Amino acid sequence: MMRVTCRRNFRGLVGEAKNGIFMNVEQLNQLQTETWTSGDFPKMGVELSIAGEMLCESVPVLAGDRVLDVATASGNTALAAARRRAKVTGIDITPALLERAGMRASAEGLAIDFRLGDAMALEFNDGSFDVVMSTFGAIFAPDPQRTAAEMARVCRSGGKIAMANWTPEHMFGKLFRMLARYSPPGRQVDLPMSWGDEAVLKDRLGPYVKDFRIKRALVRFRSASAADWVAFMRTYFGPAITAFGYSTPEQHRALEREMADLIREYNVSPNETMLSEAEYLDVVATRV
Repeated sequence: MMRVTCRRNFRGLVGEAKNGIFMNVEQLNQLQTETWTSGDFPKMGVELSIAGEMLCESVPVLAGDRVLDVATASGNTALAAARRRAKVTGIDITPALLERAGMRASAEGLAIDFRLGDAMALEFNDGSFDVVMSTFGAIFAPDPQRTAAEMARVCRSGGKIAMANWTPEHMFGKLFRMLARYSPPGRQVDLPMSWGDEAVLKDRLGPYVKDFRIKRALVRFRSASAADWVAFMRTYFGPAITAFGYSTPEQHRALEREMADLIREYNVSPNETMLSEAEYLDVVATRV
């Protein structure tokens, strides 16, 4: 079942766009929604499913746990938690992704409460969940400090906060910084990478948690060739679609070359195909 709830009204200036125009969080959320509605993220997101499964094992999620998946997208981590017989709620700001998540849950016969919701203003009471999770999702919220505070607020004392975050120095960190250079001002394309810096992560969550457990893990991306991967990403991956849509034809060619070089840099395939590894942090911490 999917329910749509009203968001709290949280406004404020969170930064200055590249063209000098300030945007509030509502405007930045709208840009995020537009980005992730373009293309077909679930086609790319299926390769990320393993990270949600592994994060559920890292916690570990137990039968009967009340689990919140923040910025669930097409439901990878929510589905993984529900498969472990948890009582799962998934929230996201993008209705189209929630619709896909609901379809996937129905196909598996899993009862997950998917709701429209904002990571920076969670519509739940304090301590409502045993486990609050996010896999490459909450990192895109425009106000990281508010996001950390809200995830902590709805997690009970002694519960777990768990995240999977791309590291800034590895493949996806480089990809997002690359796409940021070709994207419209104010899109904050490279903001998510700050969550993969261990010092920054601990600064944000540190006031609310203890017993950090952080390990580095890999997601592998497969493609017949570097050119095929670039074509796939520019067709289905919202941030890449935005970058190609904003840049000039000459910049298109430059971006294609840079993306192809990037996937080759991390390729470990034993043959002519691509098997490229992207590093992320698997994070579990205990709520104080």
